[in-house]
Order: sequence, then structure tokens, then C-alpha cells
Amino acid sequence: MASSGLTDRSGARGPAARRRAVRELVVAREFVQGTLDSLAAHIAVLDARGAIIMTNRAWEEFARANGGGPATTIGSSYLAACKGGDADVRSSAAADGLRAIIAGKSSEFTMEYPCHGPGDMRWFQMRAARYEGPGPASVVVAHDDITERVSSERAPLERHVETLRWIGRVQEAFEQERFVLYAQPIIDVRSGELAQRELLLRMRDPSGEIIAPTDFLPVAEQYGLIGDIDRWVIERASEIAAASGAVELNLSARSMGDRTILDYIEQCIRRTGADPRNLVFEITETALVADEAAAAAFADRLHSLGCKLALDDFGTGYGGLTYLKRFPVDFLKIDVEFVRDLPSNPASRYVVEAVATLARAFDLKTVAEGVEDAETLDVLRELGVEYAQGFYIARPALQGLALGSS
Repeated sequence: MASSGLTDRSGARGPAARRRAVRELVVAREFVQGTLDSLAAHIAVLDARGAIIMTNRAWEEFARANGGGPATTIGSSYLAACKGGDADVRSSAAADGLRAIIAGKSSEFTMEYPCHGPGDMRWFQMRAARYEGPGPASVVVAHDDITERVSSERAPLERHVETLRWIGRVQEAFEQERFVLYAQPIIDVRSGELAQRELLLRMRDPSGEIIAPTDFLPVAEQYGLIGDIDRWVIERASEIAAASGAVELNLSARSMGDRTILDYIEQCIRRTGADPRNLVFEITETALVADEAAAAAFADRLHSLGCKLALDDFGTGYGGLTYLKRFPVDFLKIDVEFVRDLPSNPASRYVVEAVATLARAFDLKTVAEGVEDAETLDVLRELGVEYAQGFYIARPALQGLALGSS
């Protein structure tokens, strides 16, 4: 009789040894299955024909959640499924990689691919490696969800593309004369009469939609386009001041450090015949901090030309009092943060009153931004604030001078 190759503990061959061997095989398989099930990757083990002989829980759950299919179940040919997708470059590459491993020409293969569902965008990494152990297994295939990594890698690229798009839009706005100025009245709080207007830059897209400066100015500042924008605003503001009285205009920190900008301001004043006292340049504390020496030189020369200076968003920074000593400021613009709840918030009232008192001590005028109702205007009048602007007084309106007009 032929030997079965199995012996019992005494060395004799028999059914007990066979049963014990089967149990050991079952235990070993359960151990392998448990190990695979503990892994988050979707794993399948293939035989030398490319057929699936084992999968883990993650593979099965993913298959069920995505509609399953014969190519995902034990006994089905995973290699054939990849071959069947020859029209897809990635499927064809996966099939070639698996064939190379099975044929012994390669030990591993890696590929990233999309697997987008109806409601989400997902990416996976396929890793296939040759199995060198005993038994029918030939290739172990693992699929890892790398959606989070891919998304984080692609975000900077998408931001870069969006930045390039805005650079192009700003440049086209210059070429196609699509910058415009809006004007918001600033009134004398006591008399209610118009004192001056703040000029607010906007951009019109080709369809006519008005684009807010927060959408394009950060890109313009970062990529060196803000200087041209500032010069355009200065020229138009000079024309408006010459034609219809005092205006306020905003100037970037970059232009304050441009040694030629003051010469340009002087040229615009001479060309238009504007009274320099009707040009009020608004600067922020951020601009002062960026280059205090350049800001001081700018402010001194600006005053020597006869123009005025307003410190915008006063009260929100840390160096406001210091700047009042160092810079020839004419107006303090009280930030909307302290104005919007002025009638109901004692803390805001205290800050506004303190700023108004401080301004009088320095012989400066105050302008409250963001006035939304009559009650706020009454409190400002009571606290001695000289000027105010906001939607309650008037919304910004198109000034009527577009790029290239004169």
C-alpha cells in the first residue's frame, strides 16, 4: 500500500495524523485570513493564472459598496478583468504589471489610479508583489486609499493655476479698460453736508459683472501689478478732485516704498490742476509697519505737496499711538468694528470716545466707517466724531471714470 506521508505521534501513519494535519492547515489559513482582515488596504491573493484565491475583509466590503462584480470574487480572474479594460491605459498597465510578476520578470508593480464614485472623487494606489512561499499563491495585490494625499498634493497646484488665471484677468482689465472707480460720500456729522468721497476700486469682467478688490488685489500685490493699479487710481483721483472736490484714495504699501510714486503724484496734480488739499491718501497700519522709514519719507513729502493723509482702520493695531507722533496724519478713520454696534456696546462706545478725544489732542479729524443707522450717527455726533460714511448715508456708486478715459 502506498504511504500517505502522514504519521501519528508514535510514527504510524493513519487517520489521526491526517486530521491533525488538516486542523493545522485550517489554523494556519485562519491565521493568514485574520492577518489580512486586520489590514486597511484592499488585498487579494492571485494564483499563477491571475485568479483570485483569497481576499481580505476590506476588499470584500469595498467590492460590495461599489457594486461588486465577478472580477472581485474568489475564483474569478483578476488578470482577465484588467485585460478586459485595454481601452483604459491604466487597466492595460495593471495587466502588463501582473503578467510580468507571474512570469518571474518582475518582483513588484505599483500604480496610482482614480476610482470615482457618483458622489465622491477617490484615488487608490495598486501595489502588486510576487509571493515566494509554498502553495498556489503567486501574486499579492493591495489597493490603498490615497485620496487624502492626492488631494493635499493637488491643492497647491490648483491654487497656482487659480493665481495665474487672476494675473491674466488683471492684465486683460488694463488692456481692455475694465477698471472702474466707485465713490462713497463722507459727510460732516453735524451739518450732514458732503465733505468728501472715498474712491473704491472695482474691476468689471467681460460679462459686465463687478468684481470686488478682495478677489484681485492680493494677486496684484504679490505679483507686482499693484504699482500700475495705484498709478491709475492716482491719475483718476486727481482728475475727479480737479472736477468735483475732495476725494480719498487708498494706496498700497508697495507703492509707498516706490521712490518714483511721489513724482508721479506731483505730475498728476500739475496736469489736472487739482488742488492737492483735495487729495487724501489713505494708508493702513500694516503699510506703515512694512517699511516705517519709507512710510515716513512718503508722508513728509506728501504733506509738502499739500496733500493730506488718513490713517485707516485706526484702533485695530498696536502701534497707532506711536504713529501719531511720527507721521503727519490729518484724519483717523475709526474701524467699522467699533462702529457697527456703537449704540448697544459700551466697550465700542468707550473706544470711539477715546479715539475722538485723542484726535482732538493731536488736532486731527475723525471719520467713522460703517454707519448703518440713524442711532449710530446720533451717538457719533454726541461723542464728537466729525465725519461719517456707511450704507445708511449712501452706498458706493459708480464714479463714471473708467480706465483710459480722461
